[in-house]
Amino acid sequence: MGNSYKQEINEKANRKYGLIVALLIFAIMVVSNIPTPLYALYAIKFNFGSLAIAGIFAIYVVFLIPSLLFWGQYSDVKGGKIPIILGIIFEIAGIIAFLLAGNISELFLARAFQGLASGAISGPASALLFHYRGKAGAILTSVSTSSGTAVGPLLGGVMAEYLPFHLKLVYILSLIIIIIPVARIAPMINKSIVKRQSNHNVFEFHFPKLDMEEKNLFTLSAATAFIAWSITAFYMSMSPLYIIRLLGISNIAITGLIVFLMLGIASIMQILSMKSTIFSSLLTGIISLIIAIALIVISFPFKSMDIFIVATIMTGIGQGFAFTGATREIRTISPPLKMGGVLSNYYIIIYFGVGIPTVILGLIDMISGLFSGILYYGSSLIICSLIIIIFLHKYRIKIAID
Repeated sequence: MGNSYKQEINEKANRKYGLIVALLIFAIMVVSNIPTPLYALYAIKFNFGSLAIAGIFAIYVVFLIPSLLFWGQYSDVKGGKIPIILGIIFEIAGIIAFLLAGNISELFLARAFQGLASGAISGPASALLFHYRGKAGAILTSVSTSSGTAVGPLLGGVMAEYLPFHLKLVYILSLIIIIIPVARIAPMINKSIVKRQSNHNVFEFHFPKLDMEEKNLFTLSAATAFIAWSITAFYMSMSPLYIIRLLGISNIAITGLIVFLMLGIASIMQILSMKSTIFSSLLTGIISLIIAIALIVISFPFKSMDIFIVATIMTGIGQGFAFTGATREIRTISPPLKMGGVLSNYYIIIYFGVGIPTVILGLIDMISGLFSGILYYGSSLIICSLIIIIFLHKYRIKIAID
């Protein structure tokens, strides 16, 4: 009975710690994505175009990727305490840089700080969730990431449209949002974010070793997540311009609401997808994304917001199923003592999907127009998605059942 009581106490503590870490991930994603609908306003204020918007978005990824790669592997050896503390400091620095921004260079600086923050926190925090909550860690990671990414643009859009001093108040709110989980995580940080047991006493920069089959499944899962977040990146960076320029809607709150709708549906689908096998989740997600991309492309010739909203719903369904299925498979194939490193490499591929296509889309827009960019962008993603479906069927037997 004594052991049973101790086990119950440990389970309650793990649930508590897991919830606090999930809240931190949620807050980081909210704050990092609040500026999304504001870029159109900054473009007017500082006189820059779509390529600069893509660049501001991409600089986040440029700084995030090395941060992810380094701190994810560091946390496997030294623990997550230092990366998470530094990530919080970087995030606050980014908010302050946005609050004081007086030109486009300072917007780039603010996004660079936020990239460093997300990179320092994402891998170690996700590994902690898996440590505290096991299988539930996958869904908590996915839901906290997607829901935070959804709420941020909605808050930013509503505040920009309806409140005065919106380019100031939104960042004051951001500081409040980030302080809430920091206050909760501070008392537990020394006792719960501990050094992992590892065969390496000294930190070494490396790619976590996986056998060939694990590498193939890692690549397939990461490619699926790449597609899911590439189309998500369109909504987070260029969709406000697409809606304003091509569909003729100028309400900033609506552009934020569209992003919220897509990622809100994605969050719900992530929960529902846990009832599916990993293979079914991946396949449902990638097929839904193909349909979504096609609808986004045809919404322009018809000047139809209705088609675009259906595309948004399909994107949310696809993103939810694809991202959660991929994350579940990554968790299954990851060696426990290398979880932070494997997850960080997984997130790096996702953020390549976020950054590179967005910059290419901005370049094509500058050369031949936004619709041409969407057409080429969408066609490329559909071709890649069809290739993924072929390999999903090839590796169907090897993909984890759970």
